[in-house]
Amino acid sequence: MKLLIQLRTATELLSYEGCSLALTLATFGHDVQLYLDAPVFGLLMQPNSRLHGMIAALDLYDMPKAWLPDDVFSGWLTGMVLEMIASQLVLAPEVIDSREFDQVLTF
Repeated sequence: MKLLIQLRTATELLSYEGCSLALTLATFGHDVQLYLDAPVFGLLMQPNSRLHGMIAALDLYDMPKAWLPDDVFSGWLTGMVLEMIASQLVLAPEVIDSREFDQVLTF
């Protein structure tokens, strides 16, 4: 199953729940793409946040780099986070076609 999980809230608990679900589904062989919206970026900049550690571990789950919205972020902004996190982020495509995914979940 191919899933898009969008994290759109600055609440650490909801972001944690969404990312935890993504990692769990990836563990069981699902193709999961994370999309981190602007409010979530503040959590990534906090090295002690759970989301920070989970995003740093995407490679361990064979997950693709998490998408960031291009209209909000540019290359200089990803330079504000630690390199191990920045290496797990990429700008999202200009158009995200939800029909490419079997399911889209938003937290």
